[in-house]
Amino acid sequence: MLMRRAKTVLFSVGLILTLASCTGCYKITGVVETSGFEGRTLSLTEFLPSRTTMFDSCMVNHGQFQMHGSTDSIRLVFLCRDGMPVTPVYMEKGNIEIKLMPTKITVSGTRQNDLFYSFLRNKVAFDNRYEDMVQRRLALSRSGMDAERMEVIQDSLRMIVAECEDMICSFMSDNYYEPAAVGVFMMLSAAPATEVSPLLRRILDAAPEYFLSQSYVNGYINRMGYARVEKAD
Repeated sequence: MLMRRAKTVLFSVGLILTLASCTGCYKITGVVETSGFEGRTLSLTEFLPSRTTMFDSCMVNHGQFQMHGSTDSIRLVFLCRDGMPVTPVYMEKGNIEIKLMPTKITVSGTRQNDLFYSFLRNKVAFDNRYEDMVQRRLALSRSGMDAERMEVIQDSLRMIVAECEDMICSFMSDNYYEPAAVGVFMMLSAAPATEVSPLLRRILDAAPEYFLSQSYVNGYINRMGYARVEKAD
């Protein structure tokens, strides 16, 4: 579910993070263990409001694919199948490994991809815990659960949310100067809203000026009318 959301979010905002100059070569090696990819064209594509740019492409052959080239910046692009987004990838210097499996997708081998997908793994774990608790609540309610047991379930759900938000803020705090942090913020801020949520305000309030000045973050701040509240000494 989170991966589907990530695809929708990053595709819809149509932004690429060009956040650091680092001319160098990238090499992508991939393994496909799911159906529908053999013989199909995969590409690295950026989606901007004004244009779409394909940086590289290859064919899937016997469940494997490779790409290589040079990049002068760190970009958050999409691995696409026949032009349709499959998963986000940080295009950066180094060896990148992609695995497309029936139950999950992993991208690893370079700093930003490792950071971004480690966050996704942690977030998915919390999402699964939350969904399991919701299903338990539904099953118990159908069997005539009393108010006391319902409150126990509700407390558990609130605890999972709090722990997840602490994990998110901890990740952001550790990585405000990394491009991966902007990618995570893009995901978290993509849902339509008329005001800044408590979680996003918590992230922005603690963020250094460097993070706030990044193109997507700055655009969100201006769009939402966010203003940092200075704490009294």
